[in-house]
Parts: sequence; C-alpha cells; structure tokens
Amino acid sequence: MSQTPDPTTASNDDGNLASQASDSSAYGGIVDRDGNPLNDGWPSTYRPEIGNYINHIRNDPTKTTDQLKTLMANIRPDMEIPPENREGTPDDMTYPLMEHQKLGLAWLKNMEDGSNKGGILADDMGLGKTIQALALIVSRKSKNPNRKTTLIVAPIALLKQWEREIERKLKAPHRLKVIIHHGNQKRCKSFAGFKDYDVVLTTFGTIGTEYKKRQALLDSQDHEAIKKANFFFVGGQCEWYRVIIDEAQCIKNKDTQSAKGCCALKAKFRLCLSGTPMQNSCDEMFSLLRFLRIEPYSSWPEFSNAFSRPLKSKSERAVSGALLKLQALMKAVLLRRTKDSTIDGKPILTLPDKSIEMVYAVLSPDEQQFYQALQDKSKILYNKYLRSGTVGRNYSNILVLLLRLRQACCHPHLIRDIEVADAKPFDDQMIELAKTLSPEAVARLKDPDAFECPICLDAADNPSIVIPCGHQFCSECLVQLHNQHVEAAIASGNEEGGARCPGCRGAFQLNKVIDLRTFQKVHMSEGEEAASEEPKEEYDDNLIYDTDSSEGSDDDGDDDDDTGSDLEDFIVNDEEDEEEEEEEEEEEEEEEDSEEQGEGSAASRPRTLAEVRKDAMRNAKSKRQYMKHLQKRWISSAKVDKCMEILQTIRDNDGVEKTIVFSQFTSLLDLIEIPIHQKGWTYRRYDGGMTSIARNEALTEFTDDSNVNIILVSLKAGNSGLNLVAASQVIILDPFYNPFIENQAIDRAHRIGQQRKVRVHKLIVPGTVEDRVLALQEEKRKLIEGALDEKASKGIGRLSSKDLGFLFVSNLQNKVCVYVWGQWLIGYV
Repeated sequence: MSQTPDPTTASNDDGNLASQASDSSAYGGIVDRDGNPLNDGWPSTYRPEIGNYINHIRNDPTKTTDQLKTLMANIRPDMEIPPENREGTPDDMTYPLMEHQKLGLAWLKNMEDGSNKGGILADDMGLGKTIQALALIVSRKSKNPNRKTTLIVAPIALLKQWEREIERKLKAPHRLKVIIHHGNQKRCKSFAGFKDYDVVLTTFGTIGTEYKKRQALLDSQDHEAIKKANFFFVGGQCEWYRVIIDEAQCIKNKDTQSAKGCCALKAKFRLCLSGTPMQNSCDEMFSLLRFLRIEPYSSWPEFSNAFSRPLKSKSERAVSGALLKLQALMKAVLLRRTKDSTIDGKPILTLPDKSIEMVYAVLSPDEQQFYQALQDKSKILYNKYLRSGTVGRNYSNILVLLLRLRQACCHPHLIRDIEVADAKPFDDQMIELAKTLSPEAVARLKDPDAFECPICLDAADNPSIVIPCGHQFCSECLVQLHNQHVEAAIASGNEEGGARCPGCRGAFQLNKVIDLRTFQKVHMSEGEEAASEEPKEEYDDNLIYDTDSSEGSDDDGDDDDDTGSDLEDFIVNDEEDEEEEEEEEEEEEEEEDSEEQGEGSAASRPRTLAEVRKDAMRNAKSKRQYMKHLQKRWISSAKVDKCMEILQTIRDNDGVEKTIVFSQFTSLLDLIEIPIHQKGWTYRRYDGGMTSIARNEALTEFTDDSNVNIILVSLKAGNSGLNLVAASQVIILDPFYNPFIENQAIDRAHRIGQQRKVRVHKLIVPGTVEDRVLALQEEKRKLIEGALDEKASKGIGRLSSKDLGFLFVSNLQNKVCVYVWGQWLIGYV
C-alpha cells in the first residue's frame, strides 16, 4: 500500500478559508487524507452532505482553520480498496482475517497515521471488532520499550474473554504478555510494573475510582501527598502506547467518573470499539470524541452548539442540518460496516440464514380478566395525567403502569408476589434518615426526571436513596453493588468500610438507605406526594411489582468489588444434605406460623415471596430456599406454556441443539426454571445478579458441555459483548421498547462462528400492550436510521409523551388520536 501523505501538509497547501470560500467548487480545494479533492470518488448522493458540512464549518467563526482542515483531511471516500492494496493477515495471528477485517485493519492503521491518532471502529455486532483490534496491536508494535503497553478498558464481564481471545487468536511464539488489573487481581505495585506487559486489561470502575482519587488530591493542593500518590492509570507518569475502550458506549455519560477517567488517560494512539456508539442521543458521542481528542468537538460548548442543541430543536431545518453535519463528522472518525455491506460485489459476511417468527401466546380466561382489569385502571390514571397536563411530571409513574401491563402479559406472579419487595410501612429510623438529606439532594430528588437508575439506565418505580449523598438507584442494582463489596471484602480479609456509591464514590451501608415513599413523606407537600403515589391507589396493596426490567447489566457500576462465587448458587441443587433440608423446612414452618399469628402487625407480618426473593440474593442457602418457596406456590402462564412447548419441540427435533432464552425480567426466568427443572433438562443462568466468575463459568459450561442445552439470560446483561454461537435457537419472552437491544441479543448467536441456521422465536400476547410495543419498535427503527453512515445501532431509550400515549391506546378502531402540542388527544368517532 502506498504511503499515506501527511494530512497537515496536504491541507496546508490549500490556502486559508477565505481563498477556499471563493472556489467555485463547494469543496473549496479541501482534500481527503489520500490527497485527492473531496469531490473525487464520492458517490453523488454523498457530495451534497459534504458540501453542506464544509459550508457550515467555513461560516462558523468559533472553529479554527487548522482544526477543521485537519479533521476534514481524515475523511476518505467510503469505497473499496483494491485487493492488491489491502492489508494481509499479520504473521502473529493464528486465523486469517476476513476481507472486511483486512479493510478494517488498513483503516485503523491509516487513522493512527493521520492527525486523529485513532478512531471509532463501529462495525455491527458479530463482524469481529476484537480480532481487528488484535491485528492492529500485533502489526503496529511500539519501537520504544519504555512505552510499549496497550491498555484495554472493558466491562468486567469481558476481561476474561479478551484474555481468551489473545490466547486463541495469536501464535504461541508471538503471544502477547497480558495482565488483568482489577479487584483483587492487582499484581503490579505501580505503573512501572506494567511496562513488562504488552497488554493491560482493566475495568471502567477501576479507572473511575482512580480518577476521582486523583481529583480529590489535586483539589486539596497537598503537594506532598500528590508527589507520594501511586497511580496506575491516570498519574502524570502513566503514558500508554495505545488505549482501547471496548464497549465504548459505557462512557456515554460525560459526567461519570469512568468517562472522565478514560478521557484523562495519556496515550499515543486511541481506539473506541462499539457496535452502538450512540445509545440514547447524539450527546453520548461527545465522550468518545473527547477521549479521541477530536478537535474542535472535544469541547462540550463546541459540540453542543454544533450538534446537541440543533438536534433538540423543534425546527426541522435545524435538525436536518445538524444531522448532515453529524454524518459528515462520523465519516472522518468512524468506520462502520453491517452484515448487509458488500465487498467486491459480494456480501461482507456470509452467515447461516436467520429467521424470526412471532409466536402468539393466548391468555387464559383468568389471565385475560386480570390483564383487562389492570389495563382499564391504568388508562384511567393516564387520562387523568393527560387532562391535568402532568404527563411529563408523572413520567416515572406512567412507566410503572406500562411495566405492570407488560408483566401481566408474562405471568400474574410478576405483579402479585414474586418480585422485589415493595416499601415497608414507615418507621421512625427511615424518617430520621430522610431528614438528614442536604437541601441540594432534596431539590435533585424532587426533579421528575430523577428516578432513572444510573447503573442500568432504566426507570426505577420506587428507587432506593442512599444516605447521606441522596443518589438514587433501583433496589436490585444497589443490592448487587453491596453484595459485590461484601464478597470482595471477605476474600481480601478486609471487612472495614462500606460499598461505594457509583454516583459520588462515597461509602454507604444498606441499613442507611431509604426509599422514595419515605422521602416523599418527609420532603414533599401533600399534593406532590399524592400525585406521585396515585398509581398505588388503583391497586391492591399486595400487588408487588417487578423492578428488574432495570436489573443489572454490564455497565458494571462499582465493578471493582466483584469477586468469586459459584455457579451452583444460581441453580436448584438436587443433592442438598438431608440435615440442611430439614433445617430449611423448619424455617418455612416457622414462617407459616408467623403468617397465621402476625396479621396486622408490621413487625410480624407475613413474608411475601418478594421479600424471600430479595433475601435470596444473600447466599446459596437462601437461593435454594427461595426456589423451594417458589416451586411450592408455582403456577404456569400462557407464555411459560408456550416457551416450554418450543423448548420441547427443539429437543424432539435435535437433542443436541442449544437454546438461549431471553427476558427483561429475572423473576420470569426464575419461573421458567421450575418446569425446566421438573423436566430434568440441564440449564444455566446468566444475569446481572451473578458475579463475573459465576457468569464466566455459566458461559463456558453452556459452550463446552453437550449436556447443557439451555441458558436463561437477562436481556440487558446479555445484549452486548457475549459470544453464544453454541446456540442456534433464540427465544425472546417479552418485547422491549428499543428494538436494537433485542437485535444485539440475537446477534450473540447470529455472528461469526455460527454453523447452523438461527431461529428466533418472539413470544407475543396479541391484543395487549405488547402489540403496541412491536409497533413502537418499528417506528423507532425508521426514526434513527441515518444517524450514522450505515444504520444506527440503538434508538432513543427514553419514551416520549407521544410514545406513552400510543402505548396506552389498546384498540385503534373507532378512535381518533391526534398529537398536538406534545400530547396525545384521544377521542371516539
């Protein structure tokens, strides 16, 4: 391949912006990184976009000539490099690169040669971003032995996978020396120790923790302490050869410690890997540009003025103009191919066929009656919010109503008594704790948009609030954080201190956590409190609803404290000791006695299954007790029956074929376990409540053990980063608002390495909210395609008022639905 000309030299030959503006061409003589005019080689459909973008940057006085010319020099036509000029497979690698991966390697090298010194590899899931990154590492090694190390920052669940890929994909004589620096696996005493390694693997939480510690020292201006401080990643002496951010969407929130820490890393070259670089809005692209040092848009004011504000405007002209500019910017820093892309006139990737079928589960008469009553009451409340103009203020409450409807489609126990326990009666201790919140925390918690868990990024209906900082999380994520801390503390022999709040890194204890209801009682007026609690008035007090649609994901939170456990903790054990069984039976009898004697008493009231499930997160014994408790009260449902029917058919047709069962609700997976266990089928679990070790064991056994044919996976924990090509059947128990989360989950099986046709079974209850979720998915697909050069990977996560109104319209016949001034107006004809 010919040597790439220096982009700075190439663009400097074109004169200043004034002379360019007078050029008759819209491109004004600006060249791409190969030294060719920008209008050469571009498909005609792209030329207006680039012309519009260049006109914009010329007329924007806040941008500097040098910065913009340098950025534009990185744009290259999205055309195929002739086979004779493509990169070959590096000698160090065991497996040959595919053609699109060779092109990807060439692009990565060109980006490191150019002014960007890196970029964003945003290939679709399953196209081999990891192997392209490894090819870059081994083909462009540092010549400086004192600065040779590549740092890879990834979700905790992927550290071992990276280690395995390096071992499998590289030949033994050339294998890289790798170290994992995380939690208790911290063998180096200082940054200097990393210089002996080719690759260092760590987590976002580790980076965020160290960054906050460093900032606290700098703020203290304690120069002696700063000199003595030992930093592994963000210290002044920490200079990496290359930093790779895997699953780079994890730093999408620019205000988190992890995002700030990653952006503070010093490196000669930088690379982001993400199949979904924009998850909720274009604002999330800013953190990636800041990490990459892409000028001038690594400054938030510059990025906001150019993209964020216009894209949120009500002006169609402003939105379309900003979208064109964003597309052009992406061409300069990002490479994305999908499975539909072509090379040399052929598909980029030939995978076995994939079929998706809608499987309809019809509710029984009892289930239908239960669902209809729930829907009628939900619509009454929604219409009340609509008439009073408080839909936005009651956003979280409305999500709860929708959540209950979605749960009722799956299993009545999800609402009645299975899930995370609802708030207990008020007690004096919680009220006193609520009074200690600062005025700033109180004001923040009164914000109607406040109640979205920052760990799993889903709405929390009755969030847990940490004292004293006042940050809020869904209860499941908070319990997971605490349990991870306890495990790590016991393993290290250091049981002092509490778990860390992901919001501020302050210590907290579970006995100093309140809930939203207590906060409202202490700090909100009667009107505010009544508005927030209105959903409860329409339901029986014993309807305890599922909050684990926001259950743990690979966003890790405080992942530094994650350490060992055992897969058996998450599987019903057939070989329990008789003595232990007797002990558990006695405990259950005592609970039943207390149920008979304790009615009406808060102190001795019956324990619901929800509370048993919450306690079941403590240890293996509690989990077994919970599963026995669940089995004793278990009933089936239309969806459970249909899922078992599909699993039986798969087993009858091919006894060795493997199946992934996805659900948003871990409690639904609990319920599915009962009939699977009764059938004697061998299965594994993978969800956010498991430790990284337990999850890794589950994946290994599912992949390697021919007797393990089923894996039950929570949708959010399993929608990215995993390789599950051992499975060729996929069952999705419940649809999610965002279609691209489902697509990612399906692509865990439909990816490179799959040898079978992949069959996807999406279970839907007709005539319910699930029908409208499917329609909303299709609408979101249409809205977001175009944010990137090829199709965008994830849609808007937050439901708009328009979305909410649509989801509550159960039967469009004889109804007129008009969207006016941000609200649905619904009438009959």
